[in-house]
Amino acid sequence: MNDSGWRTDDLRCIELVSLVTEYLDGEVDQEQRRRIDNHLDGCRGCRAALHQFRTVIRLAGRLTAADVAEVDPLIRDRLTATLRAPRRR
Repeated sequence: MNDSGWRTDDLRCIELVSLVTEYLDGEVDQEQRRRIDNHLDGCRGCRAALHQFRTVIRLAGRLTAADVAEVDPLIRDRLTATLRAPRRR
């Protein structure tokens, strides 16, 4: 481990998954970003997962109130609550 508490060896896929939202939001520090970028350079599966996250974000951003008007209110409330819940850090 280095001074920031991060291992200096390769980032594991499971670690990347736990950091993906912070990575996409630009909330990781320079060392974390370097480790993630290095991992992505060599891991096709994680690159594909990151692409999927970006696609979902892009598509969800296009939804209108009319698009979700027919969604079951219970499901809509659960989704809204999930999206509003603070992320684990």
